[in-house]
Parts: sequence; C-alpha cells; structure tokens
Amino acid sequence: MNSPFIRRPWNVTPAAPLVAALVLSVGTFGCNQVQTNASEATADFQGTATTTYTWQVEYVPRSPGQDRPNDRRLEQFESTTLTTTNGIRPDAAGSGPDSKGLWWPPLPPEPTVDDIEARLRSGETARSPEIIKSTDYTLSFNQAGEAKTLPTDYEVYRQSVRAFERDRPLQLTLGPQDNSVIQAEIQ
Repeated sequence: MNSPFIRRPWNVTPAAPLVAALVLSVGTFGCNQVQTNASEATADFQGTATTTYTWQVEYVPRSPGQDRPNDRRLEQFESTTLTTTNGIRPDAAGSGPDSKGLWWPPLPPEPTVDDIEARLRSGETARSPEIIKSTDYTLSFNQAGEAKTLPTDYEVYRQSVRAFERDRPLQLTLGPQDNSVIQAEIQ
C-alpha cells in the first residue's frame, strides 16, 4: 500500500550523473575559451591593475529624524590613479608591492577644512576624511586577429602576471556575451 505518510529511503537514480552534467553545462553556457598564441606569449596578452586612492568625507544630519535615521551622503574629493602592467613596477609608484602584489600611487592631497565646509549642507556635520582604496582589473589579448580589452578580477590578473613572468601562454574563459574574462589558465 502506498501511503503518503510512510517515509521511503531516497534512491539515487542512474540519471543523477546526467543531471549533474546538464547543470554544469548550463552554468557555463555562453562562455568561450580563447587560446593565446604560444609563440608570442608575452606580446599576446597584457594584464593591468589600476589602483586608486580617493579621499572621501561622510556628511550626516546633526540630529537624524525618526523617519530617516540613516540619512547620510558621501562626497569624494581628490584622487590619484596608477596603472600597473603585467605586475611590473610603474615609475610613478608611490608604494608597493602590497600583500597582493599591487603597486599604489602616491596619496592625493587631503581635503582642507575649507574644501570640506564648502560641500556642507544646512543641518549637516562632516566626519573626518577617509582614504578609499579601489582596484580595477583588465586583460588585453588578441582574439581571431582582433585586439580586445575586457574587465576581469584579481585571480585572472595574477594568473596573467605569473604567465608573463614565465613567458607562457594563457587559456582564457570569457563570460557571457564575451564581456569579461572569468578564468585564465597558464599553458
């Protein structure tokens, strides 16, 4: 008798590996792999890390209202940027490499009290300026004779630096619609 109240052991069907393969293939749908030219490994791709320091000030209400307790705004002031290519120290580097192998620009000038007060609105108070660090990564490569530069992440950038140092080509996996590089493997 098949009662809905009797618990039966869960059986793995022979179709489970097929379902897992289908899920994996759907997860990578829309991704392309690109092989860089092995004979021109160092000239065929270029990883860049653009590091930025930006001064930022938080402006908060003097007495936050009951209906808007988190009402605040951020203002950005001076910033400096430095682009590192293939992990090589740029001439303009102010510091580095850090624990991630990144070089940083010199700090921009801190905003003065006059700069901060000039952006102050009625009923606000300014917090102390903070330096914000940010990094953007790109990878440039040739695909079917066309030069491309796409955004990527830290892991892909580091793989490109390692491949450059070893004079090795990369196998790249592009994201959906070929709008980013999501993986790089040294060949």
